[in-house]
Formats: sequence, C-alpha cells, structure tokens
Amino acid sequence: MNINLKKKSIKITLIALTFVILFFSSIIYCTNRISKEMERQLESNLTDVANQNALAIRNQLNNNYLLLQSLITELKEMPGDMRDNVMLLKGFAKSHNLKRIGYFTPDGTIYNTDEVEVNLSYREFFKRGMEGKSTITGVLSDALSSKPENVIIFSCPIYDDTSGDVNGVFCLVYDAEVFNASLQVKCFDSQGSSFAINEDGDISIAMGYDSVQLFCNLYTDILAPSKKNDGVVSSIKQLIHADTGGFGRFYIDDIEYYYYCLPMSLVNDEIKWNIFTMVPTSYLLERFKPVQNTLYLMIVFSILLFTAALTAYLLTFRSQRLAVQKLAYIDPITDGANYALFKRRLSKLRSRRGYIISMDIQHFSNISITAGGAASDEMIKKTWELVTKSIKNNELAARVRDDYFVLFLEMSDASTIALRLEQLSSGIHDIAISYQVPGIRACFGLFPMDNTVSIDDAYNKAKIGRDFAKDHHDKCYAFYNEIDHEELMKNQQLEERFDYAIANGQFELWYQPKYSTITREPVGCEALVRWRESDGSLIPPGRFIPLFEHDGYISRLDEYVFREACRQQKYWLDKGFNTYPVSINVSRATLYSNNVVEKYLGILNEYHVPAEYIQLEVLESAISGKADIAKLLETFRANGIHILMDDFGTGYSSLATLNMHCFDTLKLDKSLIDCIGEKDGETLLHYVIKMGRHLGLHITAEGVEYESQLDYLTEQKCDDIQGYFFSKPLPLRDYEKLIL
Repeated sequence: MNINLKKKSIKITLIALTFVILFFSSIIYCTNRISKEMERQLESNLTDVANQNALAIRNQLNNNYLLLQSLITELKEMPGDMRDNVMLLKGFAKSHNLKRIGYFTPDGTIYNTDEVEVNLSYREFFKRGMEGKSTITGVLSDALSSKPENVIIFSCPIYDDTSGDVNGVFCLVYDAEVFNASLQVKCFDSQGSSFAINEDGDISIAMGYDSVQLFCNLYTDILAPSKKNDGVVSSIKQLIHADTGGFGRFYIDDIEYYYYCLPMSLVNDEIKWNIFTMVPTSYLLERFKPVQNTLYLMIVFSILLFTAALTAYLLTFRSQRLAVQKLAYIDPITDGANYALFKRRLSKLRSRRGYIISMDIQHFSNISITAGGAASDEMIKKTWELVTKSIKNNELAARVRDDYFVLFLEMSDASTIALRLEQLSSGIHDIAISYQVPGIRACFGLFPMDNTVSIDDAYNKAKIGRDFAKDHHDKCYAFYNEIDHEELMKNQQLEERFDYAIANGQFELWYQPKYSTITREPVGCEALVRWRESDGSLIPPGRFIPLFEHDGYISRLDEYVFREACRQQKYWLDKGFNTYPVSINVSRATLYSNNVVEKYLGILNEYHVPAEYIQLEVLESAISGKADIAKLLETFRANGIHILMDDFGTGYSSLATLNMHCFDTLKLDKSLIDCIGEKDGETLLHYVIKMGRHLGLHITAEGVEYESQLDYLTEQKCDDIQGYFFSKPLPLRDYEKLIL
C-alpha cells in the first residue's frame, strides 16, 4: 500500500509539476508573444507618425516651390529688367513671412527685396542653380544681415526661353526660426520629436524637441554624448545610404528612445532629406502596462486571482469615475474649470456679493486664419493663464466654450473693476500681437449679483452687456444696468417679428447683376435680402443680419433666401427668360447646422432647378483651417453647385485657403478694387488675380464703380465684375426687365 501511495504521490506530484510547468510555460509563451506584438505595434505607431510628419513637411516645402515657380513665371512675363522687377515683390515678401526674395545674375550678384546688392557666387545653392538644379539649403548664416541670423533658402534655376540655358537663379529666403516654427507638428502628445536631416546629420527642421537648436547635428550633438549609442550613428548612416526606412533605439541622458528614419524626396526627386522621428520608449510602453501588470499578477498572485480581479475592477471604476468627473467639470484645452464647475464653486461661496462677468475675445477667428488652429488653442491657454493670474482669493474664472470665459470678481467701485478689465484686455491684445495678429481685444459684460440672484440669470444678463460692448468700441466693457436698453428692446422686437416676416414673405430678394469684362453683358447675379415692413418701408440688411447672426436666426433666413432663389429661377426658366446663375450667401452658422447638404439639395430637387443655375457664396473665415467644412463644400460641388469665396482680401485672407480646392470662384473684395491706381495696390491685385487663375479659379471683382477700374480688371483678365458701375442691387421687377 505504501508503495501504491508512493506511486500515487509521485504521479500526483508529476501531474502537479507538469501542470505547473505547462502553466508557467503558457505564461512565458504568452508573454513573449505579447512582447513581440507590443514591439510590432510600437514600430507601426512610430511609422505612422513619421509618415504623417514627412507628409506635412513635404506638402509645405512643395507648396513653397510651387509658389517659387509661379513667381518666376510672373517675373518673366513682366516687362522690364528682372533685376528691377524683383524689387516690386517687397510687399509680397512681407505678407508671406519671407525675409527676402532674390534674383541672381549668372555672375552670382543678387538683386533682392532688401535692395542690398552683393556677390554670393561662392554659395553652393547658387552653383547648383547654375547647373540647373533646385535646392533647399537647410540652415545657413545670412550673408546679407548685419547681425548673426540664420536663414533657409529655396532656390530654382531660371532658363532662357529661347536657348534653354540657365541665365540666373531665383530664391525665396526664410528666417530659419520663423520657417521652423511654421512646420511644428505635435506627435505622441508632445512627447515625440521629428528632425529633418541631410546625409551628414545636419538638422534643418526640429519639431517638438526643446534641447535642439537649428544648426545642430544629430550625430555629434544628440547621439555622440552617450556611450550607449555606439554603433547607432553607423546604423543610421547605413539606412540613409540605402535610402530605406528603418527602426532602432538610442539613449539621451540614460533615457531610451525608439527612432524611425524615413527617406523623403522633394521637388521631383531633386532633393533628398530624411525624417528622423523619435519618442521615449517609456511613453510607447505606457499603454501596455496594464497587460504587463496583469501577467505579473497572474504569475505571482495566482491564488489571489479573485482579489486581484476585484482590485482591478475597483481601480478601473475609480479611474472611469475620475474621467467622468473631468469631462463634467474640467475644460479640455485649459485644463481648468468649465462653466459647470464655476457654478458649483460659486454656489458654495459664503458671500456672492460681486460681479458676474462674461468675456469674449473679439475677432478670435483671425488667430486660426492667420496662425493656424494650433495657435488658437495656444491663445486660449495663454488667455487662461492671464485670467487666473488676474483674479484674487475668493474670485473665480472658467472657460465656457470657444473663446468665451466667465469670471466672478469681488465687489469694488466701478473704476477699479474697469481698470482690471482694461488691463486684462490689453494683456490679451499683447498675446495676439505675439502671433502677429492685430485688432484682437477682449470684451466684457458685467452684472452685479449677491446670494439672492440666480447664477444663470446673472450670467445671461452679463452676456447682454458683453454683446453691447462688442458693438460699441469706445470701451471694452459694459455694465448691464448702464447699457442702452432701448436698443436692446428694438433688437428684441426685430427678433419677435422674425417668424411673422418669414411666414408672410416680408423678406424680399434683390438682385445685383454680374457683367462679363469682355462682352459687357450680364452673366449672373447675386441674391441679396431686404426686409420690407407692412407699411412698405425697408429695414436695411445691416440692421438685422448681424443681429440674426448673433441670435441664431441666420440659418433660417439663409434657407428662406435659398428656397426663394430656387423658386424664382424655376419661374424664369419655365417662362423662357434669359436666366443666369444666381449666387446665394451662406453663413458660417448654416454650414455648421445639421444636414445642410441634404436640406439644400432637397430644395433644389423640389423645384427641379438644374444645379448650374445655383451658386453658394461662403466667407473665407468659414473655410480656413476647417477640413470638415471643406469636405461639406466638396459635396455641394460634387452635385454641380459652384462655390464662391466671398470678400477675399478683407481681414486675414490666407493663401493656404486657396490651396484647399473647395471652391470654384474667387470674389475680390471692394477694398482690393479700391487700390487700383496705386502702384503697390495694383501689384498685389495683379498677383492675386494671376495666382487665382493659375489655380484654375474664376475671378469676380466686387464693388467696381469707375470705368478706370473696369479697364484695369479687363486688362488683368478678370472674368466678370459686380458693382455700381453697371448696376446697383435691383428689386425683382427691375431685374426682370434687365433679363427679358
């Protein structure tokens, strides 16, 4: 029996041992598989980010070369000596953040917009240009500056149209720091970095790595200081030499990094750069820690599996609860309080005697138009820092949404409060100036409150004061109890009469014809809305359109105008009138409304109007930097509706918007047309029209009032014009007489 027990014991032991071995072998196998999969995912993520960064850089640099080649074409077409003509681009260079634009004669003498004449024949990019090669220099010391400054130069050979020989070199010169800043791309939550390097490791662009200065070298300044990087430099050089992408690891200050080196060809493969993207290994591994922790817990605490599972559940529940609380009370951009948390904190104050203040950054959209969406987020963060520094103990602040903030300031005399708000507005103005965007200020509305006043009610009244301050530029703030309530009452009456006016057809369509610059005959028109009251008097559009844009009625008015335009076009088509395309203005609010494409196409189909007779006019500010709106407009275009960019040349028109390819016609604002007769103004207008035509856009000029303007626009091959020279906006019957 003892022998049997011993055998049974051995058998059980062997089974148990086998089970343990199998168990731990499975754990080890799974761990190895997971580790390999983790590494594959890490490499995949790194590859995706490197390709995205390379695409962003390639697009920007290729766009710069398109601009360079377009300018060469224009200069060659201009009469006179190219050395003199290049001086005319001084304003163009300034508006495009260029340090200078230059033209090299074959002997190496540069004639440029700085009006400094010097021989740079020793420069390598000039030599390459005379050999017929385009060049992006990387970072160079500026030979024309009196102080140490770095530049990046885009150069391209100029060919003689007859002989085909190179007879000069044309170049765009960027300040290296400004150019580098324009290419910043966040990756891996700002933990990653990317460098554009040449085969020698010289860095031309550094994105996201604070310790790297332009003029640094990847090999000697970043990798060489660590002894752990033996062999890394040679590996990278091999990848660059082989012109293939590849992974690796290296160390900076004992911190391990993953890198991916990706070759990038520019300017029709004439220029070779490499994108070197790196990210701390710890950051990439962070997302896999829960899996690793689970494996370790299974090995070490297998007996306590239930407890570990319960603990994991509780931790997950707590994390989710904190995440929900953060979503409910923390603003995602400022990482500070939102309006809900503001109300919660204010309601808990023992004394609420003070001012509720509604704050808005006026013309904030100009930040994203001029400096990009990332700059607008940075502007919000810096504004939040300024606001929080300005408030005292027992005072509160929060971001409500977009560029709207709310503050609670303790009660004090009006002059003291006014001074604090003026200082805050001045600080916000200074932040905007740092992005080279003038005309930005903060507007404030104030309402006094105490423990008896509802927070929401006080905030709504403060918003009324804020809107009043935005419309009256004598000061940046308005106390609710000091504003013109009679004007507010008139606005409220207009709002109350809106539904009646829509239902009873009080909104009329007037038409302003567009005329061909060649035939001087009508080729289209723009539909403009007028409000005719019951007594026959007209309310000017400047009185009600800004109001409706503010209170949200503008989308309904846009739809009404669109429907009326379709109905009228159908009537004229059925009657056999000479029917021309009519363009209809669409507001930003309408573009952001739900199902706008389906709704408008439904109206078009309801009246059976061919899409070629309906066009949409959109302000550039509604398009710039907004990929979703651009995609929406592309859907309209795919259905045959032409898109017109309205008022180009006002505010902060951006050439980047022209490259979005989501519209068909460029409407030049009257402010550009009024520059006709001025040398610099005509130069700017000439290049705007030329560039528009180069991009395949139809060009319409607005606000043409004089024959001299018409003659100039005809000479510049502008397609059609709109303005008082031919016709002011006409009521329906007068316009019908024109097209009969």
